[in-house]
Amino acid sequence: MNKINKIQSPNLEYLRSFHQVCISGSILAAVKDTGVPRATLSRHITALETDLSSILFIRGSSGFIKTELGETVFEYAESIFEKATGLSEAVLAHNLELLGPIKIVASSGIASAILPSIVANINFASDGLQLEIIPMNSVNMDSKENADIAIQTYRPIRKDLIARKLGEIEYGIYASTKYINKKGAPQSLEELKEHFIVGTIPETLKQKCKVTYGQELLEHENSIKCQDYPLIWQLVVAGCGIGMTHRIQGDADPTVKRILTELNTFKLPVWLVAQPDLKKRARLKLVYNSLADQLRAKLKDSA
Repeated sequence: MNKINKIQSPNLEYLRSFHQVCISGSILAAVKDTGVPRATLSRHITALETDLSSILFIRGSSGFIKTELGETVFEYAESIFEKATGLSEAVLAHNLELLGPIKIVASSGIASAILPSIVANINFASDGLQLEIIPMNSVNMDSKENADIAIQTYRPIRKDLIARKLGEIEYGIYASTKYINKKGAPQSLEELKEHFIVGTIPETLKQKCKVTYGQELLEHENSIKCQDYPLIWQLVVAGCGIGMTHRIQGDADPTVKRILTELNTFKLPVWLVAQPDLKKRARLKLVYNSLADQLRAKLKDSA
């Protein structure tokens, strides 16, 4: 076999030692510049010449002089290590872009019942993010220009926003076992009139509730009015009355029971919305994609 066909790809460690000797001007100077022992540098250069089946230096009384092929190898080494430095700088710049604040607005129900485990996963995977979660009774990304991401139940009006429908979230009616043991469970909307209802129905859900359950539910007199979702759910769990929540949360809580299951339930679409500069901001894109994947999985599992 021809000797040329036996040439190996150069070992990068050997190539770096060769490159440093060329930059420093001699092995002794390279030892001073790098702290690498002379014997190691000499061994690396000899090994590189063996791998390339070539003489890279002429060794003489005046030191090491690059051969013509040595000049060529040096030029390639320069290019390789310049690109390696550029790669390191690019990765560093990208990582720096991943550091900093991201503001997320979501309905108080989704924020308290669904987001915690998702946010934990994002935090574990990405050090340096500063997530700010803003729970709201009604989310409207169209007017929340200071938010980076919104989780809302309708498609945004603004055409420049980045929006992705992730699935649907189903609602159910629940009462705690403590409440049921004391008051019983209503078997119809007519019987529901005799029970306490916990919570104030948001404006965004009133029409949906009216269509599904009738005007009587909106006008129910025996109620504990409250607009704070986490508190509403704690009141239901404590046995204060009957309330509505996402089935993702309600079905997972062993202290409550879903009631009136024969009635029609309603579902709302879940949209993940981001500002128009999504693709230009690595940090925003990272959080958006992570939210999309995890929210979609949760909604699929609950379907």
